[in-house]
Amino acid sequence: MVLKKLFGKRDAETAPGAVPAVEKNTPKAGATAAPEVSPEESATGDASEPKAALFLEQAMVENARQDTQDSRRKVYQELLFSELLLALSEPEAGAAAEQSAENGQNMSVAILQNSAGTPFAAAFTSGAAARRWRPDGGQYVSVRGQDIFKLLEPSPAEVIVVNPGSAPFILLSKVEYRQLAMGIVPQTQQSPVQVASGAGEAQGAGDGQMQVAFPPDVFNDEQKARAKSMLSSNAKVEAAVLGAILPPNAGESGWIRTIFLRVSGLEESPEAMQSFCGAVKDSIVAGQDELFGAVPFEVGVMPDPNFWQAMHQNGIILFDKNPPPMSQPEAKEGVVDAHLEA
Repeated sequence: MVLKKLFGKRDAETAPGAVPAVEKNTPKAGATAAPEVSPEESATGDASEPKAALFLEQAMVENARQDTQDSRRKVYQELLFSELLLALSEPEAGAAAEQSAENGQNMSVAILQNSAGTPFAAAFTSGAAARRWRPDGGQYVSVRGQDIFKLLEPSPAEVIVVNPGSAPFILLSKVEYRQLAMGIVPQTQQSPVQVASGAGEAQGAGDGQMQVAFPPDVFNDEQKARAKSMLSSNAKVEAAVLGAILPPNAGESGWIRTIFLRVSGLEESPEAMQSFCGAVKDSIVAGQDELFGAVPFEVGVMPDPNFWQAMHQNGIILFDKNPPPMSQPEAKEGVVDAHLEA
C-alpha cells in the first residue's frame, strides 16, 4: 500500500521528489542508514542538512537529569512539533525501477527489528545523531513528529525509537505514539527518555520497561461475553478494555492477559484498588472453571482519560457506559490529504 503526497512542505528542501510510503514487509537492519552528510557540513549548518531539533534535544537532557511529570510533558510536546529525520529503507533494484517508471517519488519507511524481534521505526533529532547509528550513510526524510506518528499508525512498528545509538534516546510504545498522532500528550508514569545507549539494533526497543498490547484473541467470544456481562453489571465499572502486559525483562513468553478498567465511586488507595480488582476477577471466573481454567488473567484499573480516548480512537474497547469526548486533530500546514491504496 502507498501513502501518496503526504509530505508536501519539506520535499524540496531535503529530499526532492522523495515521498515516504509504508511497506508491510520488514527490511533488515542494514537496509537503512544515516544521512550522507559530513560532520563538517553539520557543524557549519550546511543548507543540505535540516536543522537539528535543539528544543527536543534539550528537553530530553532535562528529563534524563530529572524525571518529573512536567519534564515528560515537555518531551512529548516537543516530539509533536519538532522536525525529525525518519529513516527510510533502501529500495531493491527491481522495486526502484518500477517506482521510477510510475512517478519516481515513492520511498519506504524502514521497519526494523531489535534483538527480541520487536519491530520498530527509527527517527533522529539531527544528522549527527543519525550518523552515530549508521555511520556508513543512507536514506532519510525530514518530517514533523506528529506526522511521523500518523504515518506509522497502520505500520507493523510496535515501537518508535528516537536517536537509537545515542544517549539519551526516546522509546515510544504503540499506545504512546498513537496518542501523539492524535495530538494527545501521554500521561505516563515512566519516562520516555532512556539514558543507556541504544546502539546497534536499538537494544532499548521493547527491553527494560513494561509493554502493553491489545491482540484481538486475548479472550474468545464466549469468554468476552462472560467478562462483558459481569463487568457491565458492576455499578462501579464504567469501561473495560481487553489487552495484555509484558513486565520488564519478562521475555516474549511472559505476556499476561489483562482487563483494564475505568471505575468510579471507589476509594483511591492501592489497597482498595487491589481488593476491588480481586473481587471483579472472582466474579468473572466463579463457576466458570471450564471457560477460564486454562486462561489466566489479571484485572487492573487504568485512570488515565487519555488512555480511554485512545482506545476509542483505535476501536479497542469492550464497553464504555460514559464514552469520553473525542478530540479532532487539527489540520497541519504543509500536509496534503492522504489515502491508502491497496
